[in-house]
Parts: sequence; C-alpha cells; structure tokens
Amino acid sequence: MRRLGLVILVAVLATLLVSIATFTAGAQTTSSTSVSQGTFTGAAPSDAERRAATVDMAEEESLPDYSQVVDNSHSDRFDAPGWKLGGSDVWAHGGDYASSGASTSDARFKLKTPTDGDYALYAWWPVREGNSSAARFGVETATGTKWVEVNQTRDGGAWVKLGTFQMKAGDRYLVRLSPEGGSGEVIADAVALVRGASSPPPNHLAPAEGGTGENVYGALATRSERRAIIRQGRKHLGTPYRPSPPYPCQAYSKEDCSCFTKLVFRHFGKRLPDNPVKQYLNHGTRVGGKANLKRGDLVFFKEAGWNRPITHVAMYSGNGYVLHASNYYAYKKVVESKMKYLKGYFAARRLQKLN
Repeated sequence: MRRLGLVILVAVLATLLVSIATFTAGAQTTSSTSVSQGTFTGAAPSDAERRAATVDMAEEESLPDYSQVVDNSHSDRFDAPGWKLGGSDVWAHGGDYASSGASTSDARFKLKTPTDGDYALYAWWPVREGNSSAARFGVETATGTKWVEVNQTRDGGAWVKLGTFQMKAGDRYLVRLSPEGGSGEVIADAVALVRGASSPPPNHLAPAEGGTGENVYGALATRSERRAIIRQGRKHLGTPYRPSPPYPCQAYSKEDCSCFTKLVFRHFGKRLPDNPVKQYLNHGTRVGGKANLKRGDLVFFKEAGWNRPITHVAMYSGNGYVLHASNYYAYKKVVESKMKYLKGYFAARRLQKLN
C-alpha cells in the first residue's frame, strides 16, 4: 500500500511539473526580454543577411499583385501525355482532374511570370482513396529545378502551398508532376502562382463548397469549414507584426501570433484570449503527434527550451506549413512558412473535432 501511494505521489508531482513548465512566466509574451515570436532554427543571420532580406521583402511589396491559375482543363496550358483525363470529384478544382495511370511522362503546367522575383506556388488535388502518398512536383526556378514531395492522401480540396521560389520572367512550362512517387496514383488537378511571398492564393473553390466557402464553425463541422478557416487566415498575410499587449490587437493593421489566431477564429464565432499560453491551456483537445495534424489545428512553440513557457502559436495550413504572425527579422508580419524551420515545437490543439 505504501509503495502504491509513492507511485501515485510521483505521478502527481510529474503532472504538476509539466503544468508549471507550460504556464510559468505566461506574461513573458509582454516582456521586453521575451524570445522573438516565430524565430527560425539555425544560426542567427549576419547583419548583411538581415539587410538583404529586408530589401528583398521591400521589393516584393512594391510589385503589383499578380496571380495565375492553370487547371487540368486548360488544354493550351496543361500537357499530360498518357495520363487519364476526365476524372470527376466534388473536391477537385473545377470538378475534374487527371490521374497518372500507366503513363511514364510528366504532366506539365504552363505559367507566365511577368517579372523576375519571388513567387509562391500552390497546388490543388482532391483527396481520394488510392492517391499517391509521395507525389513529386518539379518547379523550374531561377537556379534550376526544385522538387517538392506532397502526400495526396490528405490536405486536398483546397490550395496547398508548395513553397516560395525565385523565378525568371517568361511564359513556359514551369511546373511538372512526375507520374512516379510513393504508392498510389498521382493526381494532376490545378496549380496557382502568386507574386510575392506574402500574398494569398486566388479564392477559387471546389464545387462541393457551392461557390461560397462561408461556413459556420462548430462541433459538427464539415471538411469545407477547415478550408474556410485557412482561407480566412490567408486574408491576413502581410499584416505587420506588433505585440499585443502592450499594443491593441487590430485586424489587418497590427497583429502578433495570438492576436492573429484570435481574429481568425473570432470570424467563425470562436472566442480565444490574446495569449498563446492561455490558448493552449484552456481551449481544445491535444493532438497526438505532428503526423496527425489537420488544417486549422493550433500549434504551439517553446522557443527558449522545453522547460520554458510557450512563446508562440501558429495555425497548421497543410503540407507541413503554418500560418502565423512572425517577429523573425525579415518578416515581421503574418506569413505562411514551413513549420519544421520554426524553433521549439511543443504541442498542438484542436478546438473542435473537425472532419
């Protein structure tokens, strides 16, 4: 009996230590000594790198808006020898898609880049049983072909970010999709090119969303609601970073990490505090492991170490990317970046059991 009591006491103490590590210095987000929210892993950038990145971001912001969508139905801009055409799915872009079948040739998308510069590239595919778990997109950049692997068994039915790439001006086949990659069939549906690293993709929708994409966030959410949450989050891209408190949380004007997530979910009737620690402690259920993340999940970071407080919150947007307000040196705004480069991943929360 005495041994059992000791075991229970140890378990209780361990739970308390984890809670204290999570909550301690919750006010750190308002302290002048706090870690910059949204810091990247790796060595600190040099002054020259900081200046170059700042100039690069300023050049992007000075360019006029530009975007282009190429769907598999655009015969003059989509080429897929031997691929099976005319596949139908309510979550496909435009309602149809092409699949690799037995083809040994790449499917290609022709895109126009009006200027040299950075372009964000997105892809769309319907999630279907039997899709490839490792589809490979080849992107022609200013420095050669970059390959991006995606899992087409998840994250589909909406624009999924493949990355931001430096490209040269021209009108050519910029994106190709290999028919080989992982188990299952590779799907070629649509791609979208957007100039600038902080611009959202075009608001194109799948037929299943009825052309509106406006859904009420709730416990009985449909798949389209996850997509609506990410579209709402992307509307904040480029909003300047400013900590709140001490400054007010102002939509599309000045936002920090927890202000951003608060504003996005408020649009769907969900009330969150403007504090990453309180968002973690008081809302949703914990998600077990990065592999189980779904769009709209909140992901939390401890940038100063596991036994230190939570300092940053972001929103998972699919394919390993997160939307977040970052105070990182070159951004200082709401961005969509790769989660693996953010420092100190701790845990994730799901506010509702979304489908």
